[in-house]
Amino acid sequence: MRKLTPNFLVVALAWLLLAVSAEAQTPPPLPVAFTLPAPDHALLSIDRFDRVYLADAKQNILQLDTLGKVLNRFSPTVQGRLASVEAWSMAKIMAFYDDRQRIQLLDRFLTPLGLADLRDYTDGTIRAATLASDDRLWLFDESTFRLLKIDTRLTRITHETALELTLDRRQHDIRFLREYQGRLYMVDRLSGIYVFDNLGNYQQRLPLPNLGYVGFIGDELYYLADGQLHFQHLYTLKERTVTLPESPTPYTQALVGNRFLYLLTAKGLTAYHWR
Repeated sequence: MRKLTPNFLVVALAWLLLAVSAEAQTPPPLPVAFTLPAPDHALLSIDRFDRVYLADAKQNILQLDTLGKVLNRFSPTVQGRLASVEAWSMAKIMAFYDDRQRIQLLDRFLTPLGLADLRDYTDGTIRAATLASDDRLWLFDESTFRLLKIDTRLTRITHETALELTLDRRQHDIRFLREYQGRLYMVDRLSGIYVFDNLGNYQQRLPLPNLGYVGFIGDELYYLADGQLHFQHLYTLKERTVTLPESPTPYTQALVGNRFLYLLTAKGLTAYHWR
């Protein structure tokens, strides 16, 4: 019998440690919470209780619990195209209809609270909107190239920021607005994410082009790209990626909650236990 040399044992032990380390670094598959057929649906928002909000083919808003059950439904009296829904606030939910230039405010049960006609504030065209932390609304007015903050209770503009020195007016494609942790994030598909303070003063640009939506969880923003979920820390800018479960059809949208991850394809919605 051939005697094993010390060098051979060292090499064999090294390969064994590498194999064990690689296996240990492979994350276990995420357990599925539920799957739901959802053709022609759009994933719109997530609230602080990990409930998600979908728009169906008729532009009705559906509120789902973490078991996939429809809790509440909002059907507008006049149909319009839902550009965005924001459900993170504890007080109200905002639904922005860009074709009708209207914002519908709803409570946590999707009961109407009020309707704002944005033509009462500007003659321009609003392309993106979001809730502000002071119970007002942020708007991006594409025609006048301004950020506007409006007070729907007083029907007036409380703040405006000209954007000519920040963005190229001739080359932009603003898709999304969101205020989070005292900052306003504006997503331009062509050049990245523009960050403003809560008074509308420009702070920085995050060079993340080709995005139409970003989400926020903890101190990170996240977005879906190239079949992976990308996270970037809001203050250190440190990045990390999470490999998503394999899917026969590409993921179109992703929402991350405290305990659940929601992934939408052209055919359906799958919820995973996340943490």
